[in-house]
Amino acid sequence: MADQHGKSSDPGWADRPAFVKAFSWFLYLACAAAAVAGFIWKKKHPHFDVEGFPVFFAIYGFVMFFLIVVLGQHLRKLVGRKESYYDERE
Repeated sequence: MADQHGKSSDPGWADRPAFVKAFSWFLYLACAAAAVAGFIWKKKHPHFDVEGFPVFFAIYGFVMFFLIVVLGQHLRKLVGRKESYYDERE
């Protein structure tokens, strides 16, 4: 059944507990695989010394993605418009 805004009251497929659990396990396995790959395929001649650390690229990727998400939330507060922004002129 839909409410006044057209949204359904039942959870969507991505909100179901079974999907959330399966997707979480997939992410855990992907992180573990990236860490293992970091130990197996190391650069023989890294450009910078820090690149020689076995799981550097997995950690770097995780940290940068985290920062992009956190900074994006704050950027939205700065440049975002009200929901009724375009309706004000009518």
